[in-house]
Amino acid sequence: MRRAGITLGLLVLLASPIGASIALAGGKGKEGWGSYGSFVGRYHVKVLAGGSSGVRGGELTMFIQEEFPGSEEPAGILKLTTKTNNDVVYLKELKHRGSTRTAIVKGGSFLGPTIGSFKAAMKKPGVLAGTVSTRGLGQVKALFTRFSKKPTQ
Repeated sequence: MRRAGITLGLLVLLASPIGASIALAGGKGKEGWGSYGSFVGRYHVKVLAGGSSGVRGGELTMFIQEEFPGSEEPAGILKLTTKTNNDVVYLKELKHRGSTRTAIVKGGSFLGPTIGSFKAAMKKPGVLAGTVSTRGLGQVKALFTRFSKKPTQ
C-alpha cells in the first residue's frame, strides 16, 4: 500500500509540469485578438467617418511584441493620415470576446499615456469594422482590411 502511494505521488509530481505547460499554452491562445495567425499583419484603413481631425486613411500593423525576454504580447501601430499630417497611435492590451476586438490606445509610444480606445467587430477573417476614439482625433470609424499576413511586408 505504501509503495502504491509513493508511486502515485511521483506520478502526480512528474505530471504537474506537463499540466502546467498545457494550461499555459491554452491561455496563450486567449490573449490578444485570437490565434496570432488570425490577426497579425498589415491592414489598409478605409475611413468611413473622419472624426474631428478629418482622418482620410491610414495603415494598421499588428504584431507580437517582446516586452521583456520571454514575455510576448500582441500589439499594433496605427498610422492615420489627416488633412495636415500623419498621427501615430499604439494599440496595447488587446482583448476579444466573440467577434468583438478591443484595445487601449496609447500616445507617443507603447509606454505612453492611455489616450483612447479601439473597438471593432470582425466581419470575416482579415476584415474589421470599428472605431478609434481619442480626444485629438475624435471618433474615427473605419474598415480595416488585411493585405499581408506579415507585419514587415
